[in-house]
Amino acid sequence: MIFQLSQLLQKLKIFILTKAIVTWSWIKSVGRAFKRESEETKIASKILLKMLKGKDVTPEEVQFLKGQSVDLGKALALIGLQAIPGSSFAIIAIEKVAQKYGFTLFPQEQKELKKSANKKNP
Repeated sequence: MIFQLSQLLQKLKIFILTKAIVTWSWIKSVGRAFKRESEETKIASKILLKMLKGKDVTPEEVQFLKGQSVDLGKALALIGLQAIPGSSFAIIAIEKVAQKYGFTLFPQEQKELKKSANKKNP
Protein backbone atom coordinates (compact mmCIF):
# COMPACT_ATOMS: atom_id res chain seq x y z
CA MET A 1 0.00 0.00 0.00
CA ILE A 2 2.79 2.45 0.88
CA PHE A 3 4.64 1.46 -2.30
CA GLN A 4 1.52 2.15 -4.41
CA LEU A 5 1.04 5.50 -2.71
CA SER A 6 4.68 6.35 -3.39
CA GLN A 7 4.27 5.45 -7.08
CA LEU A 8 1.09 7.49 -7.28
CA LEU A 9 2.79 10.50 -5.70
CA GLN A 10 5.73 10.14 -8.11
CA LYS A 11 3.36 10.07 -11.11
CA LEU A 12 1.50 13.08 -9.71
CA LYS A 13 4.78 14.97 -9.28
CA ILE A 14 5.80 14.22 -12.89
CA PHE A 15 2.35 15.26 -14.14
CA ILE A 16 2.45 18.54 -12.23
CA LEU A 17 6.00 19.35 -13.37
CA THR A 18 5.11 18.58 -16.98
CA LYS A 19 2.04 20.81 -16.83
CA ALA A 20 4.07 23.57 -15.16
CA ILE A 21 6.68 23.45 -17.93
CA VAL A 22 4.03 23.53 -20.66
CA THR A 23 2.20 26.39 -18.94
CA TRP A 24 5.39 28.40 -18.45
CA SER A 25 6.30 27.88 -22.10
CA TRP A 26 2.85 29.12 -23.14
CA ILE A 27 3.14 32.18 -20.89
CA LYS A 28 6.52 33.04 -22.41
CA SER A 29 5.15 32.69 -25.96
CA VAL A 30 2.22 34.97 -25.13
CA GLY A 31 4.70 37.49 -23.71
CA ARG A 32 6.80 37.35 -26.87
CA ALA A 33 3.71 37.81 -29.05
CA PHE A 34 2.57 40.79 -26.96
CA LYS A 35 6.02 42.37 -27.23
CA ARG A 36 6.10 41.77 -31.00
CA GLU A 37 2.65 43.29 -31.50
CA SER A 38 3.66 46.30 -29.37
CA GLU A 39 6.73 46.88 -31.53
CA GLU A 40 4.74 46.50 -34.73
CA THR A 41 2.12 48.94 -33.45
CA LYS A 42 4.85 51.51 -32.71
CA ILE A 43 6.16 51.14 -36.27
CA ALA A 44 2.61 51.45 -37.66
CA SER A 45 1.99 54.59 -35.60
CA LYS A 46 5.18 56.17 -37.01
CA ILE A 47 4.02 55.37 -40.54
CA LEU A 48 0.57 56.80 -39.81
CA LEU A 49 2.13 59.95 -38.36
CA LYS A 50 4.21 60.35 -41.53
CA MET A 51 1.05 60.06 -43.60
CA LEU A 52 -0.78 62.62 -41.46
CA LYS A 53 2.12 65.05 -41.82
CA GLY A 54 1.88 64.68 -45.60
CA LYS A 55 5.27 63.00 -45.98
CA ASP A 56 5.87 60.38 -48.63
CA VAL A 57 5.44 56.76 -47.61
CA THR A 58 6.50 53.70 -49.53
CA PRO A 59 4.05 51.06 -50.75
CA GLU A 60 5.70 48.65 -48.28
CA GLU A 61 4.95 51.02 -45.41
CA VAL A 62 1.33 51.34 -46.50
CA GLN A 63 1.06 47.55 -46.73
CA PHE A 64 2.60 47.19 -43.26
CA LEU A 65 0.14 49.73 -41.83
CA LYS A 66 -2.79 47.88 -43.39
CA GLY A 67 -1.58 44.55 -42.03
CA GLN A 68 -1.04 45.93 -38.55
CA SER A 69 -4.47 47.58 -38.60
CA VAL A 70 -6.02 44.19 -39.37
CA ASP A 71 -4.05 42.63 -36.50
CA LEU A 72 -5.24 45.31 -34.07
CA GLY A 73 -8.82 44.77 -35.21
CA LYS A 74 -8.47 41.02 -34.63
CA ALA A 75 -7.02 41.57 -31.16
CA LEU A 76 -9.79 43.98 -30.17
CA ALA A 77 -12.47 41.60 -31.45
CA LEU A 78 -10.98 38.70 -29.47
CA ILE A 79 -10.80 40.83 -26.34
CA GLY A 80 -14.42 41.84 -26.80
CA LEU A 81 -15.52 38.23 -27.28
CA GLN A 82 -14.03 37.30 -23.92
CA ALA A 83 -16.97 39.06 -22.24
CA ILE A 84 -19.30 36.30 -23.46
CA PRO A 85 -19.46 33.21 -21.21
CA GLY A 86 -18.01 30.14 -22.94
CA SER A 87 -16.41 32.24 -25.64
CA SER A 88 -12.97 30.67 -25.15
CA PHE A 89 -14.27 27.39 -26.53
CA ALA A 90 -16.08 29.18 -29.35
CA ILE A 91 -12.93 31.07 -30.32
CA ILE A 92 -10.93 27.84 -30.48
CA ALA A 93 -13.62 26.18 -32.60
CA ILE A 94 -13.84 29.16 -34.96
CA GLU A 95 -10.05 29.24 -35.26
CA LYS A 96 -9.98 25.55 -36.27
CA VAL A 97 -12.53 26.21 -39.01
CA ALA A 98 -10.72 29.38 -40.11
CA GLN A 99 -7.44 27.49 -40.50
CA LYS A 100 -9.13 25.08 -42.91
CA TYR A 101 -9.90 28.08 -45.14
CA GLY A 102 -6.41 29.55 -44.88
CA PHE A 103 -6.80 32.37 -42.39
CA THR A 104 -6.56 32.95 -38.66
CA LEU A 105 -8.36 34.98 -36.02
CA PHE A 106 -5.13 35.74 -34.22
CA PRO A 107 -2.66 38.55 -35.02
CA GLN A 108 0.32 37.44 -37.08
CA GLU A 109 3.89 38.64 -37.25
CA GLN A 110 4.69 40.81 -40.25
CA LYS A 111 8.34 39.87 -40.75
CA GLU A 112 9.23 41.24 -44.16
CA LEU A 113 7.15 44.37 -43.89
CA LYS A 114 8.50 45.09 -40.41
CA LYS A 115 12.07 44.89 -41.71
CA SER A 116 11.42 47.35 -44.50
CA ALA A 117 9.41 49.65 -42.23
CA ASN A 118 12.27 49.67 -39.72
CA LYS A 119 14.69 50.67 -42.47
CA LYS A 120 12.47 53.59 -43.45
CA ASN A 121 11.75 54.62 -39.82
CA PRO A 122 14.92 54.37 -37.72
